[in-house]
Amino acid sequence: MKDNWINVIDDSLVKDFYNQQSSEEQQEGFETTLAFGTAGIRGKLGLGEGRLNRFTVSKVALGLAQFLKSKHDSPVAVIHYDTRHLSPEFAQIIATILASHDIKVYLSDTYRTTPDLSYAVRFLEAHAGVMITASHNPKDYNGIKVYGEDGAQLSTEPSNVLSDYINALGDPLTIELPQLSNEQQSLILSVPDEVRASYFKEIQSLVGDIPQSDLQVVFTSLHGTSVPVVPEILSQLNFNQFNLVEAQCKPDPNFSSVASANPEDHKAFDQSIALANQVNADLLISTDPDADRLGIAERDQEGNIYYYNGNQIGALLLNYQIKATSHLNNRLMIQSIVSSELAKSVARHHGVAYKEVLTGFKYIAEAIRNMPEDQNYLLGYEESYGFLAGPFVRDKDAIQIVPLIIKYASELKNEGRMLKDDLEDIYQQVGRHNDQLFSHTFEGAKGKAIIDDIMKSYRNNPPRTINGLDVVAIEDYETGEKVDFQTNETTPITLPKANVLKIYFKEGFIALRPSGTEPKIKLYVSLTIDHFDDVAQQINEEIFNLK
Repeated sequence: MKDNWINVIDDSLVKDFYNQQSSEEQQEGFETTLAFGTAGIRGKLGLGEGRLNRFTVSKVALGLAQFLKSKHDSPVAVIHYDTRHLSPEFAQIIATILASHDIKVYLSDTYRTTPDLSYAVRFLEAHAGVMITASHNPKDYNGIKVYGEDGAQLSTEPSNVLSDYINALGDPLTIELPQLSNEQQSLILSVPDEVRASYFKEIQSLVGDIPQSDLQVVFTSLHGTSVPVVPEILSQLNFNQFNLVEAQCKPDPNFSSVASANPEDHKAFDQSIALANQVNADLLISTDPDADRLGIAERDQEGNIYYYNGNQIGALLLNYQIKATSHLNNRLMIQSIVSSELAKSVARHHGVAYKEVLTGFKYIAEAIRNMPEDQNYLLGYEESYGFLAGPFVRDKDAIQIVPLIIKYASELKNEGRMLKDDLEDIYQQVGRHNDQLFSHTFEGAKGKAIIDDIMKSYRNNPPRTINGLDVVAIEDYETGEKVDFQTNETTPITLPKANVLKIYFKEGFIALRPSGTEPKIKLYVSLTIDHFDDVAQQINEEIFNLK
């Protein structure tokens, strides 16, 4: 098995990555298999079925070709890619294999954002979209996300069908890269310019005019795809007080100048803060490498920096959207089940309906798709810094949120206020909500057993108190039941099954969610209590026996 892979190393595209890996990392590639899950496929570059390389990418492409041909007589697909190592090469491989099966392909001729891909699928009325990206993962990772004809990531059922097609192909080393006939080659087309132009018009319609102000903004793409698209859309909206962190706004698959390519990480703002101090900036914005998520921070006149978590950004955006749509009735906000009660409290305060869905933006897209015609969508968001205000895209979209946040901050600047002032007003209205995420990694089979034991323990023997907080209810999304300990009633949960436990207190909730693709388990803590940081850490220590 290993020898077969070593024999094709020169054709694998990943020779350099393989040679840089430790012997343990190399061996892992031969002992594991990349699984196509509900969020696509993501993994390290290297040799073996457990790594991304020319052959495993070809296997996914061939499975996708068979999947599309089984559903459509004349399928059409759109392929975009980010700034990572081998992203353009993988995109070309997939385009070639799809075209060899007489599938029309719109292939981007440069790196593009994930929301660009979602919009292009809808605009071009394609049957599928493919995005080559690994978001904010380390530089030696890449991935493949597959989208359906509505521009959303594949929902569970078609994703499972596609996975079956891929798995049925067996050994990826048997899959040849085809030579295309002239007719097949003609099926690979460039993405038309009118797609981006139409996308920009939708954003302009969503945002409207940005008021004149002396707001200064610092922006970083973290070596990803959001430059030049963000400067272009802001220029069209006549906003020019926009300062790029030049060293970080050039495409770089090694993410050379960033401590972290994740906008959730405060370290991602280090160079932005330095520039903000030079230009006396007010607002700092970062997008992740494929530009579907964004983080923000504010700087006051004394140079103090205020960071915002995903739940706070979601609440602020919802607050802004509610004010901007006061003339509309029957408005709706959608959030994931592990997101804070904060935005829901804002919605309730203003008489706006809200809906909760499973984690994964495809579920927000599904809820948008199933909305009644008379309902007005305001916002969908996840606590992991993913937001969507305009449903012309069906995935989280940092590109549309950047000008919306800038407009919001510009209006506040003209009133002598900051976003933090509006957030404080929200707290005065609905109470102060505190949130913290703990992520724990347990490697190998032993690690999986630890994660399974934690979930089994809390599922089969739910505690009545955690760190002195009385448990009032527990939702088990795997069994699909909610148990109310105050009334002893059991009620069904009307969402698809998922390995998530949500434990409620009068003061808020915690949630436990193992990753489906990595040896990780996440603990979400959301409470309206004093001394939150200490309490959250104590809960974390109790659940994971860290003392």
